[in-house]
Amino acid sequence: MPVQVLTGDKFRDNCINLIHKALIGDDKVKINEEESRLAEKAKLIEQYIYRNSNYTVNKNYKDTARSKIWNLKDKKNPELRQNVAEGSINEEEFAQMDAEAMASKERKRQNIIIRKNSLASSIADLSDLDRSNIVNNRNV
Repeated sequence: MPVQVLTGDKFRDNCINLIHKALIGDDKVKINEEESRLAEKAKLIEQYIYRNSNYTVNKNYKDTARSKIWNLKDKKNPELRQNVAEGSINEEEFAQMDAEAMASKERKRQNIIIRKNSLASSIADLSDLDRSNIVNNRNV
């Protein structure tokens, strides 16, 4: 059932509906009370995204909304949807979360490994460069 919204902006209204559907997830049958609670939560999330975008539907608003919806729908990260739906993560906090904060525990673990490997590689590259500079300076 679509959320009743009256923002006056089709894009914002659609955004609220998409957030609402993402919060419901695969749970086809929701109690009406639960569905209306999630509809209110979707409206609040959108309002915070809109506020954080200086009350304009601009590139930042669209990118942020798209990111939130995608992350809520991510089948590899059901904890995020559950935490937002249940209120462990409040609407304002969720609206301000970046991709790293929304990532699943597994994705965060992978990101740490990638960063460590990248740092180790960078340090090795710098060490090679320093050795090369030292050798070149001695030959001058």
